[in-house]
Amino acid sequence: MRTNPMPDSLRRLSYRLLAGGFYAVLLAAALWTGFEFGQKRVTSLLEPQLAALDTERLELVAVRDALRSDLAEAVREQVIAERSRQIDRETARALTQQLKAAQDARLDLSRELLYLKRLVQEGDRGAIRVHDVRLVSDGRPKAFRYAFALTQVVPGFAETRGHIRFEIEGRNPSGAVTLSLADLPSAEPRALPIALEYLQSLSGAFELPGDFEPTGLLIGVEPSDDRLIPTSESFPWAPTTEAPSPSGSLEEAASRDS
Repeated sequence: MRTNPMPDSLRRLSYRLLAGGFYAVLLAAALWTGFEFGQKRVTSLLEPQLAALDTERLELVAVRDALRSDLAEAVREQVIAERSRQIDRETARALTQQLKAAQDARLDLSRELLYLKRLVQEGDRGAIRVHDVRLVSDGRPKAFRYAFALTQVVPGFAETRGHIRFEIEGRNPSGAVTLSLADLPSAEPRALPIALEYLQSLSGAFELPGDFEPTGLLIGVEPSDDRLIPTSESFPWAPTTEAPSPSGSLEEAASRDS
């Protein structure tokens, strides 16, 4: 059986389709070739700029690392400097305390020497020394407690009697004023009698007037025995927060000396 030949219209359509496909392949190849060529050209144009940017990036990384190192060094130096300042402050505080202790010891020695000089000048007469003076705030404005000790400068005297003149020096609106315990209604006790052979501890409390600004203490020893020299000593106004209790240490000293 004989096959009918393809109609001319179909043959022409197939030719057209083949031609269109061929042209499409050629167009795609041309576009791809152009894209590759353009990419290579763009790459060749941007390559120096990319290299420069990469070099700049590396430089910035190096600068960042250097800044981090400088910051760490600065922090370390700051820590060292702060520690040095702290050591300097602690050293200055310790030296100040040592200097104050040395000055207090020197003052005590000067007073002791003054007593001894007076004893030599007065012949066989003795004297009573005031020391270990403590003054502490009582927790209320202008209210204070005090304590101090009396000892014989030259041991060997019999029991000594007399009284203590305890005065607070300062100022009020009228000017310089000296107040005794008798001038302070709240003082307890109002009088400080002396009765000692070697050591006596005295203590009490008082409240100052509201308009009175204290500047110092004056403690005078008025013995009733003619063999003892009347003396007086001034002490700076320096209240502390510690309880005024010098008797314990002095009792120990007395027991050691006896």
